[in-house]
Amino acid sequence: MNLPRIRLILAFIFLVIGIILTVAVGFSTSVYLFLASLFLIFTHYKFGAVWPAFQLLQEGEVDKANDILQQIRKPEWLSKMHRSYFHFTKGMIHVQRKQLPPGAVHLKAALQLGLRNETDNALAAINLAHIYYVDKNHEVCKKYLQQAIDFNSNDLMIKENIDKLQKALV
Repeated sequence: MNLPRIRLILAFIFLVIGIILTVAVGFSTSVYLFLASLFLIFTHYKFGAVWPAFQLLQEGEVDKANDILQQIRKPEWLSKMHRSYFHFTKGMIHVQRKQLPPGAVHLKAALQLGLRNETDNALAAINLAHIYYVDKNHEVCKKYLQQAIDFNSNDLMIKENIDKLQKALV
């Protein structure tokens, strides 16, 4: 589960072996090691370990998911999809820990970047609606509630939460 560190360790090993081969034999024999090292470093910064953290969050392992996300030093360097799930996962962690303002910031960023399916988008929107309901900002709450409805998710839990929030707003 420590994929980011493994990637960097492998990149370092390939780089060292490539340098040794370059000195001993020549550059042409080590070019593939340098390319592999560059590829591993590129994927480390472009993709991070967002999916393992997202999977851990789905399994209820909030602390482990947060630990993995903490290892991502430059989330702005992630690809658009990975950055959106970084913010989504981070936002859901904050919501589960009752840290609503930072959760709202991350969930808004995830919605703005766009998540890959309607259920994830609806889940982000319904959680934002809940945050604004708790803050007694009913206008913004209704906006995100409508957005959650518009995503048209088939998830029963989301539909139940939409119904509960609609009844609470009336």
